[in-house]
Amino acid sequence: MTESAAAPNVPAEPYTVTDVGGHVPVLLDDFVGATTVSVKGDDREYRLRGAGRRVGRAVEFHEKEPASAAAETPVWMIIEERDGNIVAEPPAS
Repeated sequence: MTESAAAPNVPAEPYTVTDVGGHVPVLLDDFVGATTVSVKGDDREYRLRGAGRRVGRAVEFHEKEPASAAAETPVWMIIEERDGNIVAEPPAS
């Protein structure tokens, strides 16, 4: 799940994606399949583990620990903004 000492507060802006699978993201397809994603927002950084799947012009990233059998997992939306930046919108609280 998300690694942080405190639960994240949802920032007004989407989180900036700083890393996916050990490299700077280039394409949304970088988020498809099992991977890790680092995001930064609200003056904090988080590491997400899970798997993504393409849904139109975005990627649904299902955050999940590999050994977890939980039926429901938080879902982040990974999108490419008009300026080419890739950002992550956190799950609804």
